[in-house]
Formats: sequence, structure tokens, C-alpha cells
Amino acid sequence: MQQSSTPLARQRQGAPSRRKLLQTIGMQVVRFQEESAAFDDVAARILALHRSDLACMTMLLFGGAASVDQLTAALHVQRGAVTATVERLQLAGYARRRPEIAGSRIELTEHARRWIERIWEPVREDGDRLLRSYSTRDLTVMSTFMVRAGAVQDRQIRRLRKWLELPSSPARAAHLRGGLSPAALRRVQLFVEANLERTIHLADLAGRAELSLHHFARAFKMSAGMTPRAFVEERRIERAKQLINETHHSLADVAVDCGFGTQSRLTTMFKRRTGFTPAEYRRGRSQVE
Repeated sequence: MQQSSTPLARQRQGAPSRRKLLQTIGMQVVRFQEESAAFDDVAARILALHRSDLACMTMLLFGGAASVDQLTAALHVQRGAVTATVERLQLAGYARRRPEIAGSRIELTEHARRWIERIWEPVREDGDRLLRSYSTRDLTVMSTFMVRAGAVQDRQIRRLRKWLELPSSPARAAHLRGGLSPAALRRVQLFVEANLERTIHLADLAGRAELSLHHFARAFKMSAGMTPRAFVEERRIERAKQLINETHHSLADVAVDCGFGTQSRLTTMFKRRTGFTPAEYRRGRSQVE
């Protein structure tokens, strides 16, 4: 019998199995999520913000001006974390407070809107062109899948939030008894390393661990063996040692780069932890070399 050679037949012959197709789609979804996270990381660096600040900017962009309480409820984070985000947005010129009779609301500035358009508009335009290349039927299938997939994820998010709301929940009890989970501790450590030159608030760290300020401080000490403040200072000292060893930066510049602000504070903290002043440490290293 002569085998069909129509395009449809050839397409069916070369089509992957259903199982293989499901695996491929699952992998592509994960890859898309990772690439989206990487895009946000780069965007945050360009804007000189924390990645978590982008969610607040998105809320203000599409939802309009909002109070800190409204942003806290919408983002499902600690109020202190939202307050810190708003402060960073204001300092960068991306947001301002709009006085109201019942308080104040936060709104994006034109400066922020220009940067948002510059960074994200090319992606939107390319995405629109890509979508226009598909038929209405294909788009209907895609839309249905996205809606249903979003509902699946939303249901699981609600379940996880309920775990955290229960005082005796396994998730919360594990945090309180044994400290932070490895993933949460790693998130906090990476955040500290990436922001040593800035002022690091306890609320910033607690937000990375998704705990209240009180619970975070206790859980962190149980995990790291020191308070969050002591950990930040330790990492700043280690960064200072690295800069002193590997660069010819002035000690004043080292102090700024490590988040100490002034050379005198660097000297005080450095000697308290090492027994040497930064200048003595640099001379000692040069003599060894």
C-alpha cells in the first residue's frame, strides 16, 4: 500500500507522543518562569531597586494611586516591607505621595512611567507581533489554557497562605522551632550580599523570608547563630577585607562600598571584629606580599 504523503499525514507521522508533548510544555513553562524572573532581576538592577519593588510598581501602574495599607493587602506582604519599598521608590524619583483628606496615597511619577515604557514596551510589542501570527482558534486554546493554569496556581497559593495563617501549621512550626528553611535563609543571604553598599532594613530581610519582624529575627538567629544585624556587619567586614586585599581603593571608598558610610565607622567596626584597623590590615597584607 502506498503511504500517504500529504502535509497533514507527514505532520502526524512526525508528531511527538502526548506524553512527550506534556513533558515539553511543562519544561517550557518552567523555563519561561525562570526567564521572566531573570528579566525582572535585570530590570531591577537598571532601576537601582530591589526585585520585590517591581510588584509594587506594577500595582501602581495598573491600579492607580493607592495607600500603603491597600498595597499591603494586595501584595500579601508585611506592611514594613511595603513601607520600605515606597521609601526606595520615592528616593529614586519613581513615586510620590499624593495628600488626601483621609491620609495619603502613593502614585507613580512620569519619570517612572518613562522607564517602565523603555524597559517593558519592546517586550509587549514583540509579544503582540508573535500573537498576531496565530489563528483565532489557536489563540482561543492558548487563552483557555492560561486561564485554567492560572486558576490552578491561584488555588495552591491560597492553600499555602492558609498554612502560614494557622499558628500550629507544620510550615510555620518548622520555621519557629528550627529557624529558617534552607531556601529562605539562602534568599536572605543572597539579598544581603547584593545590597551591602545600601542601608539594609530588618523589614527587607523579613520580607525575603516571608515572616513577621519578630519571628524572622528569632528564626534567623536560630539558623545563622547570630542576629541579622551581626550577620550584615560580618558580611560587610568580609567585603571590606576583600576590597583591601584585591584593590587599591582608598579606605573612604571602601567604607562607602561596604555600607559603612564613613571611614571612621569602618575603622571602628573593623577593629572591633578583627583587632586591627583597616590601615593596619592593609599594611600587614603588603608586608606579607
